[in-house]
Amino acid sequence: MFPTNKALATQHLEEFLPRAGIDYTSTRNYDYGRGWRQNVSMLSPCVRLRLLPEWEICRKALAHYKISQASKFIDEVCWRTYWKGWLEQRPSVWATYLTELKSELTNRFDGSEYHKITEGNSGIKFMDTWTRELKETGYLHNHTRMWYASIWIHTLKLPWVLGADFFMRHLLDADPASNTLSWRWVAGLHTPGKCYLAQADNIRKFTNGQINPDIQLATEPAELALSTIQPEPERLTHSKPLPTQGRIGLLLHDEDLSAASWLKQTSNCESIAGILPVSDYRCHKLSASVTEFRSACLKETLAENDGTYCTTVEAVLDWAQATKLDHVIMAQPSVGIWSEVLPTLETAFNTQNIQLTTKRHWWDEQLFPHATAGFFKFKKAIPSALTQLETPLLKL
Repeated sequence: MFPTNKALATQHLEEFLPRAGIDYTSTRNYDYGRGWRQNVSMLSPCVRLRLLPEWEICRKALAHYKISQASKFIDEVCWRTYWKGWLEQRPSVWATYLTELKSELTNRFDGSEYHKITEGNSGIKFMDTWTRELKETGYLHNHTRMWYASIWIHTLKLPWVLGADFFMRHLLDADPASNTLSWRWVAGLHTPGKCYLAQADNIRKFTNGQINPDIQLATEPAELALSTIQPEPERLTHSKPLPTQGRIGLLLHDEDLSAASWLKQTSNCESIAGILPVSDYRCHKLSASVTEFRSACLKETLAENDGTYCTTVEAVLDWAQATKLDHVIMAQPSVGIWSEVLPTLETAFNTQNIQLTTKRHWWDEQLFPHATAGFFKFKKAIPSALTQLETPLLKL
């Protein structure tokens, strides 16, 4: 269902762009059902890995439309940037989520109702339909994700962290920021005093009458502990200058495959490799389909760049030693699973006197600092970023 190389992803985007203006604005919230998704791009798994990065999608949209005509499409693309920037400034929210998840799985949760829902055997017909689609395809329409999370939290009274984990393990496009923070928003933890309550009339309308909820949906939010209300944002650290001397290697990872383009162009790289931290993904119980999709995208990107595919830190170190590297450069990974991988990687390189330097793309450097509050404050910074899209490499 989803492209695993940039050429096919770009072709898919070009085919969708004629519908990215007023058609997208008026129909994007409709989930017409599995097999009929022409009203949305279905490219979110490619955006998640930056096989198609946000700035390239926006640039192509603006080649077809004025900003005002494509504003809703551009907003939806930029939500992922917003979530990532927000979490970069509050990394403790991810750490707290992992702690609460472990507690729910091991201490307080008996799992009976949870297992019925996650196995698609709850007896709630429409929830089971959505569960099967999620597990079989790795995808759910965005509006359906909101309904699903709301019913999980407020109607079924299941812990939000377990729902976020379920999505994280099966959605091809899930990243720690957009997935975790979206669940927090639905729960009422992201913006205190605001939550999302699914309504039967809304579900009927936006499924074109295909789904008529057969249970009474909550009309009041669930009572949740407020221990996970967000802390104040921390100051973002700026990227260090890239090395200019010695033998330099580029290390790709599935958090930002676009580095094969923009970061490669900034340095005279002797060699390229890529790492998929498979053992860490197993620890977080990512589904085989998620890992296989990421692996396929990374492998195809490496094949286009004559790169070496690795799944362990030891293999990456072997590559660096075999090519006699002095420096390794890589795109700065986002807060999440890579928060555990990166320190291990840095330690391994340090033992061999190899310098590791990470770099953010100018898009992130410019927009992340504006993700301090809600999206609508962040949105005010988007036009400034869009005006720079005609210059292909800025402030690297």
